[in-house]
Amino acid sequence: MEHKKVSLIIKVSRAPGVDPRRLEAKAVREYLEAELRRVRAEAESIMAKYGVKSLEELDTRIRSGELRESDVFYDFTKLDFLLDREERLRKLLEKISRKRGTH
Repeated sequence: MEHKKVSLIIKVSRAPGVDPRRLEAKAVREYLEAELRRVRAEAESIMAKYGVKSLEELDTRIRSGELRESDVFYDFTKLDFLLDREERLRKLLEKISRKRGTH
């Protein structure tokens, strides 16, 4: 399978005359950026639904009784997952930027 991936990158890179490693790096970066935007949009949608700016604020509204835990459990756990994924994606992008020497 790995051989087919490399072959595809090489084939695609030939048409515009781009270095295959550069094409692969750019594709990975663009994928991570797109995924980060998607994850952030989904997290913001959940926060907007409850009128909060963070997971902690949502938790505070649950603890105060303003929101029932049973009513928001799915969204709370989904938001927690999305925010964790967002952090991991940001770290990967930072790592890639450091490797390339750009920010």
